[in-house]
Amino acid sequence: MINIEALLTKTDLRDLVTKAGGRLNKDRCACPIHGGDNEDAFHVFRDEGKDLWKCFTGDSCGGGDAISFVMKWRGWDFKRACEFLGADVQADPVEMKKLADARIERAKIELEDKQRRHAAAVLELQTAELHLHYHNTRQAWAREMWTKRGLDEGWQDFFTLGACDDFVINGDYHTPTLTIPILDERRELLNIKHRLINPQKQNDKYRPERSGLGAFPAFMAFPELGFEGRYIVVVEGEIKAMVVWATLNDPDIQVIGVPGKTQYKSIAEKVAGQNVIVIPDPQAEKEAMEFARLVNGRYVEAPEKIDDLILRYRLNGSHLMTRIKYAERITK
Repeated sequence: MINIEALLTKTDLRDLVTKAGGRLNKDRCACPIHGGDNEDAFHVFRDEGKDLWKCFTGDSCGGGDAISFVMKWRGWDFKRACEFLGADVQADPVEMKKLADARIERAKIELEDKQRRHAAAVLELQTAELHLHYHNTRQAWAREMWTKRGLDEGWQDFFTLGACDDFVINGDYHTPTLTIPILDERRELLNIKHRLINPQKQNDKYRPERSGLGAFPAFMAFPELGFEGRYIVVVEGEIKAMVVWATLNDPDIQVIGVPGKTQYKSIAEKVAGQNVIVIPDPQAEKEAMEFARLVNGRYVEAPEKIDDLILRYRLNGSHLMTRIKYAERITK
């Protein structure tokens, strides 16, 4: 019989993904199984000591471990996939089928259990209403910091922005944070994003309130509008999205903040066919142009980050709306 655990332990799942054509960037890439251009569709991650994969596009790829990846990638049965990974397969076909069926059933149970734990964690977070606690208990330093970022107390109330005086990361490192609730279209809490005031590393500024709930989704400045609107303006980051939306102050315009420049394509299917305007950060023009081209959107080039521009030159909604209306369409 096959020692599944030993086989998986010696198998490099990321190497398999690369061999299948995946170009992993921080363990994410376009799905090497079904293809596509969404570079956030396919994730490799570690869960309970195992390296696993998942395709999040809604296609039939599914997810699992290295064996299931080879089965999907090559279109092989369980026995042949194990042989490909170097297993010495000596069991007869009937036994192999039983083993494969049992493994599929076990994987199904594990997935259902993980989904239950995820739902329970989200419910616990929503019930605790920590975003309201952070908002209602924010001190003067936090109110001032949010105001300096272009969000006065009225907007702080609208977005339920808050602060945590003592947030602990990496077990023993303490720092104050600014807090941003991430909401879905029904304004139900998905997670809370902490902007570390004193990060240990300059490029490590954000932490979730609860880990294990998946990557941060795109931030919708006006959640009720969803991925629709007269215009959909896409920027990089939650704070920029809030500042742009507050400047425009139009309930028929949605502003979406993607978590980073590699995440533009993660919302491509959701905004396809809409009137999309992309305003990238400096150094993210290439990714933004590719996204604009993908969704047949338009592009606004800015010499610096859009929220900094708004604050520096005191741009009002009319100024910003003019830039949006005359944005350039990407055709090449």
